[in-house]
Amino acid sequence: MANHPNRSWKGKWDVDLEKRLATHEDGWVFQFVKAEEKGVWDGKLIIRPQNMTFDQIKNAQSIATQAGKAWNLAREKAKKSEW
Repeated sequence: MANHPNRSWKGKWDVDLEKRLATHEDGWVFQFVKAEEKGVWDGKLIIRPQNMTFDQIKNAQSIATQAGKAWNLAREKAKKSEW
């Protein structure tokens, strides 16, 4: 069975919890701030790739979703390492 292209999405992200940034290897950068609701974080696109391809534009929603997932996974991992 061939690997699905989305299975390796986690490796394309770098999360900096101190700066509250999630950065994709293609140049997407999302900044996260605490929302009013307890335990909720809002992500905002602050940098996008220059000269975006049609595929990048088409997949922008998926990239934003991945940014949120990468942020949450990094926070969960950091909490576990505190124990």
